[in-house]
Amino acid sequence: MTRRALLGLLALPLVLAACGPKGSYQNVDPGELYRALESGAWVVDVRTPQEFAQGHVPGAVNLPLQEIAAWADRLPKDKPVYLYCHSGNRSRQAAEFLKKKGYTNLYNVVGGVLAIERAGYPLVR
Repeated sequence: MTRRALLGLLALPLVLAACGPKGSYQNVDPGELYRALESGAWVVDVRTPQEFAQGHVPGAVNLPLQEIAAWADRLPKDKPVYLYCHSGNRSRQAAEFLKKKGYTNLYNVVGGVLAIERAGYPLVR
């Protein structure tokens, strides 16, 4: 194999990555979520409606993960969007899905409601 061909093969993953979606998200703690509430950030609870009714972040909207294909394009791309669930797993899945759709202003609350309650932040019940 020639050197040029080898360099071409090595560059292929970079070229493919450059052609794909350019979304991203950051993992944050509950403190950052509650500070963002003060500045009017979007907060999305991706749990089921039943879980949402048991207690949710003030101002959060309930958009269940299992319906993400229906609501994904309704989120603002020009404002921060904070995602949370019970433990952080479903919100991470939602962040990954939205990242593939090109969202870049996403924040996943690590530990979800469990971490929020442990940190002593209020929930609407």
